[in-house]
Order: sequence, then C-alpha cells, then structure tokens
Amino acid sequence: MHRKQWIFDMDGTLTDSMTVVWQGAPLELLRRYGRTARPGIHDVLLSMGMAEGAEYLIRTYDLPLTLRDYEPAMRQVIRDLYKKVELKPGVREMLARLKAEGVRMCICSNTWAEQCEEVLTRLGVADYFEFFYTAQGAKSKAHPEVFHEVLERLGGSGPADAVVCEDAVYATRTARQCGFYLIDIEDETSAADKPELQRLADQYITDWTQLDWTKL
Repeated sequence: MHRKQWIFDMDGTLTDSMTVVWQGAPLELLRRYGRTARPGIHDVLLSMGMAEGAEYLIRTYDLPLTLRDYEPAMRQVIRDLYKKVELKPGVREMLARLKAEGVRMCICSNTWAEQCEEVLTRLGVADYFEFFYTAQGAKSKAHPEVFHEVLERLGGSGPADAVVCEDAVYATRTARQCGFYLIDIEDETSAADKPELQRLADQYITDWTQLDWTKL
C-alpha cells in the first residue's frame, strides 16, 4: 500500500451519527423548549447554513434564545446525542491495519474538532488520528484549499498518493477535483446521492469490511 496519508470525515463515514445527531439535534432542541417540529423541518434546514438555520428555528418556533444563546444550547444537545453514537462496522479493524501499515491519519469534519475528539476518545479510536480539523464556513470542504492544507499537515507529497474517505457528495466532488483517491461509504442520509457517489469514488462500500486493500 503506497498511499500513506488518509483524511477521514467522521459523521456518516466512521460513525453512525448523521441520523442520530444531525437530524435529531433540531428536534431535540425544540423538545427541550416544549416545541414540536413541523413536517419537513429537515428539508428546510438542509438548504441553510448554521447561522441561518439558527435564526429560522428561533424565529419560527419562538424560542427563548438569542443567537448568542443558541450555539451553546445546541452544542449541549449535540454533545448529549453523541453519547448514543457508535462506530460503523469494520472501523476499528480498518484503523488498526492502517496504523500497522505506517499510515498517517486525520479527521476533517464539519463537526467541531473538540467534539470529534471527544466522541472518538469515548469510542477508543482517537489515538489513531494525528489531528482533528474543523471544516466550516470559509474553511468548509466545498473549498479545495482545505484538503490541500490538511494533506500538507499530514506530510503528504500530493493528492494522488493520499486518500479521502467521505459520505457527503459535496465533499466528494471537491476531493475528486483535487485529485485524491476517493473512498465513499454508504449512509442512510446520503441515499439520494448514491449514483453520484458511486460515479465519483474509486471505491464505494457499504461498510468498512468491504474495503479492497489490493487497490490501495
């Protein structure tokens, strides 16, 4: 295996957290304030950034929160929901094998770096990763320079000799544009994008036990 730098997304890639946390968090926040979500709330929030989504929830559901209050309240909801999250099948074995092969690994996630580290520490795999990178806003994975920056921190010589592991189509498109070797894993929340992910990925798998090591 000659690809010695691996960049992992966390939610939906290593952990089963997309439904539990990221679809569940707005519902749980509203529940804590005695509100009931309206039908289609996920579709509405999916089209918004984090700040716009916060404004929408505060306004639409008359939450007793300011924008300043919202972030710590939502972070606490997310932190609590992450306690229910587990690793996807085959993750432990896959990470152990990569470590044994001398691979350098990191997390590049929309989720706050400290939250990723907390989750993966609880699950017993945080030590496999050299650093945790928060990819949000101007530093989101929609921007190629983010992947280049992360690869440089891993000591990579170039994208063709490195691997990006994802479940989200927008990040997959960016990594493909950069020239990385791409592994995409199936997740319930990205089912509608499956044909596009299969087209873009060098390997598309349903769980980590299906990884073809001969191609790496």
